[in-house]
Amino acid sequence: MFRGNKINSVSAREFLFFLLFTTIIAGLIKLSKTYKTQYEVTVEVVDIPLDRTIQEINPELIKINAEGSGFSLLTNAIDTPVLRLPFNELNKVSGETYQYNITARSLALKEVIDNEGSVLAIAPSQVVIAVDSVASKRIPVLSKITFSYKTGYGAKSKMRIEPDSITIVGPAGSITKVNEVFTTSKELLEIDSKIQDQVALSMLELPEDVRLSQKEVAVIQDVSKFTEGKIVVPITILNDADAQVKILPKIAEVSYIVELENFDKITASDFLVTCDYANATDTDAYLPLKISKAPASVKVARLINKQVKFIVIN
Repeated sequence: MFRGNKINSVSAREFLFFLLFTTIIAGLIKLSKTYKTQYEVTVEVVDIPLDRTIQEINPELIKINAEGSGFSLLTNAIDTPVLRLPFNELNKVSGETYQYNITARSLALKEVIDNEGSVLAIAPSQVVIAVDSVASKRIPVLSKITFSYKTGYGAKSKMRIEPDSITIVGPAGSITKVNEVFTTSKELLEIDSKIQDQVALSMLELPEDVRLSQKEVAVIQDVSKFTEGKIVVPITILNDADAQVKILPKIAEVSYIVELENFDKITASDFLVTCDYANATDTDAYLPLKISKAPASVKVARLINKQVKFIVIN
């Protein structure tokens, strides 16, 4: 009984295989035959100079009657045909009017239709393109990139965008409203080395008829390892020409953040901590302290004590 079931199972699989095989063969025979069909092809102008804009394409759709095997026609039916016309291939007629004559050869060269098919008719065979000049202006590029550094690391200098401005072109009424362009949003995490990345410019906030001179910019951020240091600095009294003021203490402790490579170069003479006697009042015996000078290499500097007690000696 088990043997009989096995034979029936094998027979069923063989039947299904031959059914599928004969169906495929029948389909291939049909596809190998010659057919006629009609396509609608979209016309598009590409590689447009920055100072030109396309006002109108007439017509935007052309109809192509073609003849070919089922294979070639099926290929064209699956892919939506688009005829892309490079601007430098357009023929100038007069003023800002251009035209392009469509032929079976141009359709084949631009891979609009399969080379194995033959074109019977093109309607219309000529496309007229109205071109217009556009206004332009230079606008700054602003960043929407956020940085997060590994512990002990930070920005060595201000982030740079190269180029920091680009040219936009479009109708005068549209570009007047645009005063800057942003990069796309991007978050960079756990940074511990120099960033040099290409970032796309965002078109979301721009009018549809405005174009950019470039689609992306370089974002550069120098990164260094930082460390914290503390140093004792003498306090300088301002506006005490007669030297009648005494302060306690006479020194201030400054905490600072500096690049690790510059840590050993920092000295007390690089800082100037001051208190101004002009700020003294009869009701308060303290003067606020201020860091009036710090080395350029120091990223952050702060006073441990914010004020100092003063005494006037008669």
